[in-house]
Amino acid sequence: MQISHSPGARLLGAALTGGALLASTLAATPAAAVPSGVTAPAMTTTAAEACGADDGLPDSKISIQLFTHVGELGFGTPSPETIDRVLGEVANAGFTNIEPFSQPYSMPVGDYQAILDRHDLEVSSSHGSTDWDTWPETVAYAVALGQDYIGTGGMAGSYGTYEEALATAEHVNRLGQYAHENGANKIALHNHQSEFTTRYPHPETGEMVSAWQVIEENTDPRYVTFQLDVGWAADAGIDVPAWIEEYGDRIELLHIKDAVNVNAEGDPRQVALGNGDIDLPAIIAASEPYVQYYTYEWDYAPSFESSAESYRYLRCYLAEGGGDQCTGEDEESLALGRPVTTSSIDDPARTGEMAVDGNAGTRWGSQWSEPEWIAVDLGASYDLSRVVIDWETAFASGYEIQTSPDGDTWTTVHTVTDGDGFFDDIELSGTGRHVRLYATERATQWGFSLYELEIYGTPTGEEPPPEPVARGAGYWSSEYRQVNNPDYTADELVCFLSATRAQSDVFDEAVDLTTLDDAVQVLWAPKHDEWVDVIDRQLLAVWLNVAAGSVSLEDPVVGGTTVGDLLSAIEAARLDADTTRADLREYKDALEGVSVRR
Repeated sequence: MQISHSPGARLLGAALTGGALLASTLAATPAAAVPSGVTAPAMTTTAAEACGADDGLPDSKISIQLFTHVGELGFGTPSPETIDRVLGEVANAGFTNIEPFSQPYSMPVGDYQAILDRHDLEVSSSHGSTDWDTWPETVAYAVALGQDYIGTGGMAGSYGTYEEALATAEHVNRLGQYAHENGANKIALHNHQSEFTTRYPHPETGEMVSAWQVIEENTDPRYVTFQLDVGWAADAGIDVPAWIEEYGDRIELLHIKDAVNVNAEGDPRQVALGNGDIDLPAIIAASEPYVQYYTYEWDYAPSFESSAESYRYLRCYLAEGGGDQCTGEDEESLALGRPVTTSSIDDPARTGEMAVDGNAGTRWGSQWSEPEWIAVDLGASYDLSRVVIDWETAFASGYEIQTSPDGDTWTTVHTVTDGDGFFDDIELSGTGRHVRLYATERATQWGFSLYELEIYGTPTGEEPPPEPVARGAGYWSSEYRQVNNPDYTADELVCFLSATRAQSDVFDEAVDLTTLDDAVQVLWAPKHDEWVDVIDRQLLAVWLNVAAGSVSLEDPVVGGTTVGDLLSAIEAARLDADTTRADLREYKDALEGVSVRR
């Protein structure tokens, strides 16, 4: 597994390609008006002000589980000063909704409400005790705060056997009905992995069902809903978007978290949203018809800055697209599986090889001293372009990236003096067979430790492959079509459309890439000559058919030529500055003939 750092992973349109598009009718489509976006609530932070109204989720649906900052809050009821300080930081990060844990607090609800009001925060939901004896107090506290949902950090009962799961469902129904009848909306149940991995045969069908499914099937949707934790579900092997599609009408809240090493050997490791392996855009797309709150959580998050980054992701992810999301498979690190030497290790279970094994759950750790280093033999000389370091908590605030032809003589090609841990994604230039991370300054009392060291480049003397470039509508009917790139798939072609929409000021409309009509509208927005626009739409539809395999470039057309010849001629004419409408008119019937013949 390679760690994905591509900003393209943050583009919702790119996640809705291929399957949905190819399921539609691939035929030429008439011009259509592009729907306008829906205005979202006003944004609250300077960081988010750069985002458009439709660039992500509205503030009204974004929340944060305060267990994210349990290291600051502690357990039980924090002091008023601590709550005030932490909630102030949360508000500064951009959040307007919170989800407390261990609620109700022992402080009077009016005192808590005053702190919330001071920071313009509301309580979206909460986690707390589901003991029946104290449930009236829990409900009363939540109602006083204006909550719709009263939650729990689990299923509110055991589920080791099918009978225990039924008993838990009965208990939850009782809790939910009381809450509903006393001013709240519903109780919300939260999962970890075991709710999905605990399975038993259904007594009637014999089909193996999970504890989550049994509790869902036997609870009343008037009183009980679910808060799907997407991180733990994904680690349990659940296809989260598909699960939401099937059970969405019972899932009104999400815990949004991101992680690496998901559903793999070892434990997942949580990271800020958009930096992990979980397909958050696809999850958000599947859940939007159902979910009322997207509650960010990172258990024991390292800083309020990481929460601000995650808030910005939820608020702005549609504006974060880059130009490299259409390159196909992620480029493989040159360091993956290569021989490694280190200055030291702090434990036999944390050797240097673990920093190049592609597993973000294993790591190398050095002795508690400085300097320390880790070096990789790439096996041949490379012109380097990029180094990615995935730090553990014990990171280097100062270090150098060095290269060597022989592993003995080293040249520094990049120096860092203000490292802050997490992911360091460094663009650099240097040549060598050996690459060394030479750590000079510890940021903690421990040594240096990193989960993965990734190295990218090309063999010395070879030109790097050209990166795909997103273009505006006037250019798009040329080099990214199948004439010059016959190996592009339909998924890749539509992904280029998405990148073009994201990067060009021609495409400022909000259109989802879920059908061919949408793709055509996005690419050929009604911004130019209407008559030529009709031909462009026909041309695009034929190209999508070629990419999908339903039309071949070798298929014959009238006049003894092929579809490929026809498209090449149209491409050339379309881009020729001297081309007139009359020049293009002769191709209109031929294009229609290709589509009609299907």
